Amino acid sequence: MAKSRRIVVGIVSVIFLILLIMKIDIPRNAFLVLLGIILINQVMDEWNRYRDTKKKLHLIIPITFLAIIIFAIPYLLF
Repeated sequence: MAKSRRIVVGIVSVIFLILLIMKIDIPRNAFLVLLGIILINQVMDEWNRYRDTKKKLHLIIPITFLAIIIFAIPYLLF
């Protein structure tokens, strides 16, 4: 599961970088989806590191992700 997740995120990252380097106008929805996939991958990696080490430093990215979701959902809905 982790290997396939890394492959998908790698493909998404390459697509995002190609679009960025070619200065193609990315629609907002596509931009949010691409960055969301990359951010969710990072959150999952940091959560696994936290479970292994129990160091609270690794909780910064998951907590930040939750804060972004809490503020972004009402913004996108209204």
